[in-house]
Amino acid sequence: MTMNIQSINKIKQQQGAILVMSLLMLFVLTLIGVSSVSTTTMEEKMSGNTRNKHLAFQSAETAIHEAEDFITTTISNPVGQFTNNGGLYSLGNGPSTINAIDYNWWKTAANERIAASATNTNIKSPPEYTIEYIGETTQTEVTDLEISNDPGGSQGGIHTFRITARGTGLTENAVVVIQSHFGKRI
Repeated sequence: MTMNIQSINKIKQQQGAILVMSLLMLFVLTLIGVSSVSTTTMEEKMSGNTRNKHLAFQSAETAIHEAEDFITTTISNPVGQFTNNGGLYSLGNGPSTINAIDYNWWKTAANERIAASATNTNIKSPPEYTIEYIGETTQTEVTDLEISNDPGGSQGGIHTFRITARGTGLTENAVVVIQSHFGKRI
């Protein structure tokens, strides 16, 4: 009987330190788990945004190449063809560097643009572009310009164009606007 009394006295003397330590360890492990989930979620969002932006850039690049093909195959007399409608603008009437990035400019009905043929079905809307006729320059004025129909760098005037393209990604929030200059010897 003395044995049972001693056991009961030892139980009464314990303060519950193991329970407190276990709860603290469980709390620390919970914090680590929540932090890991939060970090993973943030990294997933960043990865998705990066993919979205890359799709928008590729879409705009597609529009630039389509505009270059359009200039190469369709434009025969730039002076008569660039009448500020149908996405073909004369100098100073196309989207400048300032309003080319303005969302409202691209969505205003009065501002015409050419819809590029989108081959990627993941993008929100087809890419669009405009072509602005800058004018004719001489070979010596041109230093860094891609020139079509220029066999062997023959002499003569080069008609230059500013291409402005806008592409979207998976959402309308991912937008890339790029400009390129292109030359054609006519």
